[in-house]
Amino acid sequence: MEAVQERVSATTAHRDAARAFEMDLGDRLLQLATDGIPPASQPSARLATDIYTSPQRLHQERRAMARRPAAALASSEIATPGDFATLRLGDVPVIVTRDPDGQAHALVNVCAHRGSTVEHRPCGSARLLSCRFHGWSYNLDGTLRAASNAMLFSTTPAVGGLQRLQCEERHGLVWVTADPDVEPLTVRQWLGDELDDLIAGLGLGSMACYRAEDHDLGCNWKMLTDGFLEIYHLKYLHRNTIAPYFPAHAAVYSRYGDHLLAALPKNRLWRELPNTPRDQWRILEGLTMAIVLVPGTVIQWQAGHVELFSLRPDPHDPTRTSCRLAMLIPADQAHDTDLWDRNWQRVGETIPAEDFAVAEEIQGNISAGVVSSLQIGANESPILEHLAAVDRLIQAVSGLLVPGSSGSIGS
Repeated sequence: MEAVQERVSATTAHRDAARAFEMDLGDRLLQLATDGIPPASQPSARLATDIYTSPQRLHQERRAMARRPAAALASSEIATPGDFATLRLGDVPVIVTRDPDGQAHALVNVCAHRGSTVEHRPCGSARLLSCRFHGWSYNLDGTLRAASNAMLFSTTPAVGGLQRLQCEERHGLVWVTADPDVEPLTVRQWLGDELDDLIAGLGLGSMACYRAEDHDLGCNWKMLTDGFLEIYHLKYLHRNTIAPYFPAHAAVYSRYGDHLLAALPKNRLWRELPNTPRDQWRILEGLTMAIVLVPGTVIQWQAGHVELFSLRPDPHDPTRTSCRLAMLIPADQAHDTDLWDRNWQRVGETIPAEDFAVAEEIQGNISAGVVSSLQIGANESPILEHLAAVDRLIQAVSGLLVPGSSGSIGS
């Protein structure tokens, strides 16, 4: 566990922020452990299901999502100059590269000549990027290197490179803003100072991607975030997997602007906290914590690793989502492949078989027309907070709410 604490306190600048957060979390968990889980303080609400099915809403959400940083991949996935990876953010094809000077770039994967795809490989290493249609080539920063047979092509020099997207490396991740026509926010502006300092204090910048997998899922992207924002399901859906490691219904929630955090103590922390001197607390070593970033990114902290969920809605179908699930590990422990293989196996078995499966099941019932509204309990209220945050983002971008807003339809 010393390695965990070193990772949490990796940089002096953020040590105090991380420790202050840890102590506050401990105080709140101790109150829960001492006083017991409080009963509901408000009635349940009903949520109209068109929030998960409206094509018009999907269009507005995707427009809003394209104007905020998205976790494209881990910096370690393009670790060396010349490395590249291709992906899609919504319907935008993207190449993320690292140039000879070590700078990361995000480029639209479309040739400036006739609009063909430049790079078809999922990842690799290259000195330059070349379009297979007519052989136009580009430097790794997207600038045009050469137009083939330039003397035949035009009396004037060919111009234009690959379209650039806002790209920033922070917290060990490459963040890309998919809309090239907006004034982008920095990651720190988007997260807010407090949450940015907290994530930095968790040491993500010293972590590397061990494994990543793409899942094409038959559910709305918000259906996936819902599962991180309530633990009502924990002892039932996960009864044979992770539920035995956690006390039932014990969680604390925090809000950072529009972003949300849910922390779940493990049994040992829950038992020992009341009898442990406060100055000896090591709260982050004994919990699971989901940081839900609006819109479409979830960072799930575990004591030994981090799971990163990048949610990318289908461009046309509100009932489909591409989810990239990556496991980040301390870079200096990457040699312990047996440990990480076991962890990845647990992640790869539990989440698709339980969390993803139930989200697809609910979406299927909604799409079949047999469910017109959902009941949201007081203990599930962070779901409504998240949906309201998405509404606010849509309003900020479009100036209006679309059909299927997050307003409840009665108790």
